[in-house]
Amino acid sequence: MTVAERQLPLTGLELKAQGIASVSRHRWVDDARIAAVGFCRVYGEVSSDDLHDVMDIPPHDNCYGAIFKDKRFRWTGEYVKSNRPEAHGREIRVWTLAK
Repeated sequence: MTVAERQLPLTGLELKAQGIASVSRHRWVDDARIAAVGFCRVYGEVSSDDLHDVMDIPPHDNCYGAIFKDKRFRWTGEYVKSNRPEAHGREIRVWTLAK
């Protein structure tokens, strides 16, 4: 039996982390982070819904998950219900600039 055959399959969280890491350096994510910083400077906070309103369609679904995996942002501890119909009212995090 080879090492690959003995290796356990990746968990959902590991697959998520891999997907986010693979898009984190994409130009779209950089542009979304710039927009998120701008929202925070004007409004004090930002959510992914705010960015959906101003960004083009991302090249990959994992791009939105990668935006706030950045030391410039910190979670406020708050959630809001998404107002996008396709999100079905799920709760999303609210972010602010890290101090």
